[in-house]
Amino acid sequence: SILSQVLDQQARARLNTIAVAKPEKAKMVENMLCQMAQSGQIQNKIGEQQLKSLLERVSEQTAKKTTVKFKRRGLDDSDED
Repeated sequence: SILSQVLDQQARARLNTIAVAKPEKAKMVENMLCQMAQSGQIQNKIGEQQLKSLLERVSEQTAKKTTVKFKRRGLDDSDED
């Protein structure tokens, strides 16, 4: 119910679409919005553009860093005879 007070219709629709594809990300955004509303950080309803910027912030925070490590063979390969 807090989300319906905080988000306008387009933003709610976008959040629902995200919840279908990435439920964990949608939950994080919902929790963030609830905390912001309860602490008085939100004065007006959040539109779709503002929701997009929130989503970008959440994506940056949860971006997984991929590292690739190569395990090199030693110099004395037995393949060469």
